[in-house]
Amino acid sequence: MNGKQHRLRVPGELEQVRAVCEFVADVARAVGLGEDGIFQCQLSVEEICTNIVEHGYKFNGGDKSIEVLCEQHGNMLRISILDDAPLFNPLALNDPDPGMTLWEREGGGWGVFFVKQYMSSVNYLPGNQRNCLVLEKQITPD
Repeated sequence: MNGKQHRLRVPGELEQVRAVCEFVADVARAVGLGEDGIFQCQLSVEEICTNIVEHGYKFNGGDKSIEVLCEQHGNMLRISILDDAPLFNPLALNDPDPGMTLWEREGGGWGVFFVKQYMSSVNYLPGNQRNCLVLEKQITPD
């Protein structure tokens, strides 16, 4: 499977996020990720796609799309998530402070923070008026 690209395009609607998660899980399983890694990939993709629908498309993405490309590169699974929302780099935001008490914490930023913890690397690559977030996960069996 090394180098073979798997592609899924869905409407930018919340109801489609589950299909994206299942697609990523199937590819992750096929390249040999263990159950923990598969779960972390699913959770990360769910967070990013939900953010696209909610913040990028403002829950009005039926005529827009989310495209997901999965490809194995050596011992890494690369998951690229592309959308047509206004350009926005979620990695440019400051990470929330996990040392703060619950009452001191602001509401946002935790999802992307956890994505960065779960994945081996996360990069933002804007281009051609599209957002592209690239998640990479080292392939390790359980």
